[in-house]
Amino acid sequence: MAYRVRWQLVGRSGQPLDNGCIGESFCAYGEAVEAVVEFLRPYSEVSRCPTESYWLARRSWEADLAVWVWIECHDIEKAAPAISAWMPLGEETDHTSTLLRGLAKAPFGRNT
Repeated sequence: MAYRVRWQLVGRSGQPLDNGCIGESFCAYGEAVEAVVEFLRPYSEVSRCPTESYWLARRSWEADLAVWVWIECHDIEKAAPAISAWMPLGEETDHTSTLLRGLAKAPFGRNT
């Protein structure tokens, strides 16, 4: 398994403004969590939603911008399968990732 830490900057209305990844992929979940902790260090307002597995951080309660952070889990074998004699060329493979957080829109002021 490989883990990728992703972030998304949102405005007060929940409008996505920017997004990206923190570092490269991580081999261990603990390494990905360490990257999240380091990324969130400068934010004074941090909340975590354990049921949907994401963090929401702001510089202050009154801030107009917030950042969502989550960890994605990628199955390496599914993402890059080996081509073998019994796998017909052109056969579609599943290149999706397992998202470890829900993307349900939460009210901006919610502090869970």
